[in-house]
Amino acid sequence: MNGFNISIGSIGKIGKSRETQTNKHDIIAYKDIRLNNFSNNKFENDNLFVETIDYIIVLKGVILNKKDLLKPSLNWEDTVKALYLKEGNGFFKKFRGSFCGAFYNKKEDKWIVFTDHIGSKALYYYKKGEVYFISSEINEIYAFLKDNNLSYNLNIESAYNLLSYGFMSGDNTLCDDIHKIMAGNYLCIRKGRAEMINYYKLPKSRLEGNVNEDEIIETLDIKFREAIRLQFEKDREYSYKHLVTLSGGLDSRMTSWVAHKMGYVDQLNLTFSQSDYLDETIAKKIATDLKHEWIFKALDNGTFLKDIDEINRLTGGSILYYGLAHSNSILKYINFDNLGLVHTGLLGEYVIGCFIPRLYKDDLKTFGRKYSRTLENKYSTSESFKSFEDLELALIYQRGFNGTNEGNKIVQISSESLSPFYNVDFWEYCRSIPIKNRMDHRIYQKWILSKYPEAANYKWEKINAKPSINRLSINYKGKQVPIKKLPSSILQKLGLKSLPKSTKNHMNPLEYWYNTNNDLRTFQDTYFEENIHRITDAGLKSDCQNLYNLGNATEKNQVLTLLSAIKLNF
Repeated sequence: MNGFNISIGSIGKIGKSRETQTNKHDIIAYKDIRLNNFSNNKFENDNLFVETIDYIIVLKGVILNKKDLLKPSLNWEDTVKALYLKEGNGFFKKFRGSFCGAFYNKKEDKWIVFTDHIGSKALYYYKKGEVYFISSEINEIYAFLKDNNLSYNLNIESAYNLLSYGFMSGDNTLCDDIHKIMAGNYLCIRKGRAEMINYYKLPKSRLEGNVNEDEIIETLDIKFREAIRLQFEKDREYSYKHLVTLSGGLDSRMTSWVAHKMGYVDQLNLTFSQSDYLDETIAKKIATDLKHEWIFKALDNGTFLKDIDEINRLTGGSILYYGLAHSNSILKYINFDNLGLVHTGLLGEYVIGCFIPRLYKDDLKTFGRKYSRTLENKYSTSESFKSFEDLELALIYQRGFNGTNEGNKIVQISSESLSPFYNVDFWEYCRSIPIKNRMDHRIYQKWILSKYPEAANYKWEKINAKPSINRLSINYKGKQVPIKKLPSSILQKLGLKSLPKSTKNHMNPLEYWYNTNNDLRTFQDTYFEENIHRITDAGLKSDCQNLYNLGNATEKNQVLTLLSAIKLNF
């Protein structure tokens, strides 16, 4: 993992795990401050861990526009200092990429601890009085608390969020005393006092408006290609081969396809799913036709779900574990020595597309989109929204940044991860496109068909058909439902046809794996029985017992995520 710890205050004892692993040059000690640096040895020239007479500077990740920011005759360290002196506390707003860091002004006794515009590199902090412990790894904070005999408690509301939404709300974690620095924010600590400051927020979109879609497509394509260029040139800067994930969806396809068309053809595509499912068959065909190297990892039988503790050491239980476990099942076997960024299509369908699947007023009464609704009335965050514009922005920050971004942590063990859809300038442009034009992938598909029609010659996993803006559909509760999907949907509602997760026809068929793999079922059931006693809150314990014993496979995984986090950290 590429990150750091900062201990401030009278306790100031770094977790023992890092003390024994850290070299002398990876430690900075100043007065009652102690910093630890840990690196995955990737993109080192973009990173900083230095102390000068006046400052301490820590920067982790990749800065895609570093060459544009470098001042003539100045090195990277001096350029960052110059940016601070010119721009002030929010100097890093000029950066583009995936990053986090800290800047300490010794004369002012002032810390600026920041994450990037969309929070793709997580930072957590603990505060008690004038004692702070800040880390890019949540398990490091738990180690700090234990090593210094500091008491802490399970956040019951967060536990219920995990059991319903499958991720945390706001800046919360499963620990009452550990909080997350949210996307577009920095923590300012000055003479022992802390203030959380927002330096960036995505603009709100309009619901509708008069726009020229052809003009939108032209600008959208220019900005997307610039986002691709920035990412892939970073690989070339370090002489790395391009590693690009590929599935049956549109997002990863367009990352790989557009990059190829721009001359970044030296790609290794990576796919992982249930064998013979659309994610495999479509990706294989695309990689073959583009003449890319291609690696496929079968997730058959769900054996990777046994890695529950391995995942929760990384996340602290902040997210339903199976999503990270499935990508970890292949990435942990990859040698990254000659590979660069992991280029993904994360959040593409919600950037060019939209988090809102339908314009149904009842959706404004709840945050919605839970993995489980069984316990939704117990502490789960529920809000009432005045408009679809407000709802969409809330979904981006909660489901996107608090949920989807957790997946980056698996890649960040060995390298760095970026999606061109994450590019702030590209995303801001997409926010200028009204929701109605983005809904149902309208502008997304029109862009593909207009600019990259050959990419539309392959099926789209989501609909099991080729992309098309002329697909016959009907409006059901504000959502356009393709007529082709109606028979299956109706049969499923009537209980006459199994849901995809109950069959092999799914990327992660959890129900099928649980029902057909006796070894996995025994492992999960035993894990539950051996650890349910760790929950001391009687109501929460009873709810977990009912959810596991009566719930579906996803709900069982939610309960197991919570039990693992409690076992490891409480």
